[in-house]
Amino acid sequence: MKKYILKSLLVLFVANISFAQTTATDFITNDCNGITHNLFDSLDAGNVIVICWVMPCSPCATYAGYASDAVQSFATSHPGRVKYYLADDYANSTCSYLSGWASNYNIATDAFFSTTDLDMLDYGTVGMPKVVVLGKNTHTIYYNENDNKTTQIGVENAITLALTSSTGIDEQAENNLNLTAYPNPTTGTINVEYNSQTPVQFDVINMLGENVLSQNTNNTKNTTIDVSSLTKGLYFLQMTTDSKTTSLKFTLNK
Repeated sequence: MKKYILKSLLVLFVANISFAQTTATDFITNDCNGITHNLFDSLDAGNVIVICWVMPCSPCATYAGYASDAVQSFATSHPGRVKYYLADDYANSTCSYLSGWASNYNIATDAFFSTTDLDMLDYGTVGMPKVVVLGKNTHTIYYNENDNKTTQIGVENAITLALTSSTGIDEQAENNLNLTAYPNPTTGTINVEYNSQTPVQFDVINMLGENVLSQNTNNTKNTTIDVSSLTKGLYFLQMTTDSKTTSLKFTLNK
């Protein structure tokens, strides 16, 4: 308990400045069925992991259900790649109780955990529930939200980003869009260069998975996007053509 109190105070202090962590914290642990999970190995294999920490009670069920439904919406388009981990918030509920609670509220999961190896304090302040979306071999956090701020569309948008965002030269070459943006960080305007044969749509998505800005262009090589109206923070720039989608991460400083 003392460990949790000290860690909570430290996290709250950091969060008051700015919770700037953008990468996941690894774990190797067994789920409630005795199956071993290595987070980074799973992400490196191309999976997207959605973790939801709950105190198994009625208020948590609604928002845990939203996250579960978001994961299920990718079952056909990306079978087996998007996984939902349900974890007891402080690992003080039995596995059977957690499983029964999820079943009672029709919350579909890929694994249950009741272990302190999955610590929601690694992602800032506690939530009831707390939901994070993790993806790519960069172990990027695409979504991090607490309580009633969790929405199905927000989780779905974050999963889409995790499935499509570009992380390096090889991936950029594979989709042939060659998306780049500068300066990064920016203070208000980003210059975007790319390679497209058709008109392009750009969407700016925040860390809640919300689309906060959209811009269309017929220019197939470059454009400029004014993001000065947005609050400072970390964003994803998603580029969509008639047949391809890619994205990159940028920081807005003001």
